[in-house]
Amino acid sequence: MSTAFDLDVWVREARRTPFPFTLSGVLFELPPAGELDKELLKKVNLDAPSATDIETLLKAGLGEQWPRFDEIPVPLAALGELFRQWQKHEGTPLGESPASTDS
Repeated sequence: MSTAFDLDVWVREARRTPFPFTLSGVLFELPPAGELDKELLKKVNLDAPSATDIETLLKAGLGEQWPRFDEIPVPLAALGELFRQWQKHEGTPLGESPASTDS
């Protein structure tokens, strides 16, 4: 009899390190993107994220830090770069699994 795949174990073991960054001298931290809730997939286009999609992902990632982050003026280009650096920190683009190599 085979053992069922335990997704809870996979979630615990797959965690990566948070992504720290500063803005206006304030330290913020984004979680590993894989820890964000799957509900976000219904709200954003990960293949070609718009400015609104990026804001939605950052807001979800920053959680309780969002109000402080949101009060600091930031150019849109800087938000795009923050998003790219977060993806780079993850090692793969958001929405792509390192296991999907045969596509």
